Amino acid sequence: MATFWVYDYACSLHEEWTFLLRSHWTKVKGLYIVTRYLPFILLTTNLYLSLAPNENTNKCQVLDTIDSGLRMTSVVFSECFFVLRTCALWNNNRILLAAVLSTFFAFVVTSFSIAFITTVPATFRSLSQTRLA
Repeated sequence: MATFWVYDYACSLHEEWTFLLRSHWTKVKGLYIVTRYLPFILLTTNLYLSLAPNENTNKCQVLDTIDSGLRMTSVVFSECFFVLRTCALWNNNRILLAAVLSTFFAFVVTSFSIAFITTVPATFRSLSQTRLA
């Protein structure tokens, strides 16, 4: 699967950059560029986390947090792109927009809560500190 993904990028890169550099810069164009090319950065960070020997737990935790943040950013930008396309297909129907955005924000809040609150390190209390408390 990854081979087809890289092959697709390699075959369309020249045409895509020609189109992107000649057209006007808009928010949607920026959203597209981040959505399209952020997976390469994610792949690089995942390869580094998996293959680099790292005995320092603090550095490993920081890299894992950065990777989680990049993954969340990728998902949020992809979903924003999906919302824009859905609204365009439904002729900017306000009821559909309200339903899609409320669902989107509920998932974003839940995802960030799960990803970052559960990774907060707990304070360590020794047995002697527990007896004193």
